[in-house]
Amino acid sequence: MKQLTQENILKNQVDTIEQFKVLDYLKKQLSIDEFAVYLIDRFTIKVIDKNNEQGYFKYNSKTKEVDFYEKYTKNKEMER
Repeated sequence: MKQLTQENILKNQVDTIEQFKVLDYLKKQLSIDEFAVYLIDRFTIKVIDKNNEQGYFKYNSKTKEVDFYEKYTKNKEMER
């Protein structure tokens, strides 16, 4: 798990295209600078807010959308 810095976020410095799509979604939907942001796997980004609540945003390659999960589960379907 790798934490992104504000500079990483501003410059969209992530490891995969799927992570880029999730980060782009987060930047459009949330005040991303108020969260700690972590790269989890090639599809998933974890965010933690100031109240220490966390959520997982995962790119779904079938629907081409970003899905939200309260808990992280590695889903083999997503990797196809």
